[in-house]
Amino acid sequence: MKIIDAHSHIGNFGSWARFDFDIPRLREQMAEFDIEKTLLTGANCHDNDSVLAAFREAPDLVVPVAWVTPTDPGVMAEIRRRVTQEGFRAVKLHPLFDAYSADDDFVDPVIDLAGELGVPVFVHSGHPPYSLPWQIALLAERHPAVPIVLLHMGHAHGVYVDAALKMARRHPNLYLETSGTSMSIKIREAYDTVGNDRVLFGIDSPFHEPSVEIEKTRATHLPDAALRRIYHDNAAKLLGL
Repeated sequence: MKIIDAHSHIGNFGSWARFDFDIPRLREQMAEFDIEKTLLTGANCHDNDSVLAAFREAPDLVVPVAWVTPTDPGVMAEIRRRVTQEGFRAVKLHPLFDAYSADDDFVDPVIDLAGELGVPVFVHSGHPPYSLPWQIALLAERHPAVPIVLLHMGHAHGVYVDAALKMARRHPNLYLETSGTSMSIKIREAYDTVGNDRVLFGIDSPFHEPSVEIEKTRATHLPDAALRRIYHDNAAKLLGL
């Protein structure tokens, strides 16, 4: 079954992580696990050039995603350039990593611009005090026409995962991405109750093992047609691939 990985990284990860991930390793991983395309971001919000280089080296494999911080000078010009001139297909926000609340008012212009450009916004979720599902839902509520993806769908905390599902049921522009989430049964619940077109498979390389993420989704015991939507079709539709 072909796979689109809706969330992975390239670059050098220092500090607590102390590892890196490059194009040769990405190619090897994609070949081993039959991954058709990878939505790729950098190691931080200042690493979009690494993503661009990867995209230019492997345009058949890489779907570039621009990680930005709303408070950075020139952020609006960067988003517009990345999307309109360099082929980036989405915007990523990481409120935890970059230390701001997901529902702060200064995030609104970024979401508005993504809507104008017709690209979805991916937002890290699952960690207080900045990136809880309720905060991202407040952002989605203010921008109902813009698709917003909760990366990790609440992550590994059961209460936050449940909140991600509740918020997505309330807001039809919220999508859920599976990497790092804790329970196969909640992935199944998301598919059954949020919508069969709003659950996206992700790995979050190099932080997670592809075989584990793939099997965790397979362990939902959903039929093949449903798995095909999660593994591939939903991301293809959302990104226009």
